[in-house]
Amino acid sequence: MDDAIKQQVNQSTVESLLYTLYWLAFFSLALPMASYLIIFLSGGGALLLNDITHLEQLDSNPGLVFISTFLTAVLTLPFLKSTLDAQNKSEVIGRLAIEKVALFPLIITVLLTAAYVLLEQWLFGFMEVALPGFMLEVEAQTNSLLAKIMLFLAAVFIGPIFEEVVFRGVAFYRLKKTALGAIGAIIIPSIVFTLLHGQYDQVEIFISLFVFSCLMGLIRHLSGNLWYCIIAHMICNLLALGEIIW
Repeated sequence: MDDAIKQQVNQSTVESLLYTLYWLAFFSLALPMASYLIIFLSGGGALLLNDITHLEQLDSNPGLVFISTFLTAVLTLPFLKSTLDAQNKSEVIGRLAIEKVALFPLIITVLLTAAYVLLEQWLFGFMEVALPGFMLEVEAQTNSLLAKIMLFLAAVFIGPIFEEVVFRGVAFYRLKKTALGAIGAIIIPSIVFTLLHGQYDQVEIFISLFVFSCLMGLIRHLSGNLWYCIIAHMICNLLALGEIIW
């Protein structure tokens, strides 16, 4: 009898894992592709990409990044109920762990995030990790106030909300209630999160992304509040893009 129960639990866990990975791919790959398609079919691509001379510049163009990120976030909304097995908006909010922000946990989150960023920058400097080519391309194309505003909104505001809703909201909720528990809910989305940031080309940065994602998962687990993950993600992106934006 115990073996049968274990087999059922294992089967349920595998099914939930595969279903979660499906949704992560859908949100992180299919919807961004759909947003690009909408932009180009609407003629927006021609307006935004006048100065583009090679394909690598597409993902570095502030205007295109802003609009595609915004569209992807909007396209995500209708699917949240399905992927969270929710019946209404209230259940969606509850399962995403969107709660009120308290001052003390917020201060701890900010200090922890700042310490992580400072340590990362020190280690990168010590190991002489060069600025990624992707970041150099972003900097080259962020040459106006409008471009800086669009990059700020996409990378510091919309992007972190979208990514945290998907990885520490949807994926965390679905995986934590399986046999994988909190550890699986932290590590598995972090692996996917890291792999999806293929625009970077240094091993050190991939390791840093994985550690950062695990930190976000830990914050989500300990606080039970997605807002702290979003705020921490915003701070990291703001500091990473500080020189370009300011």
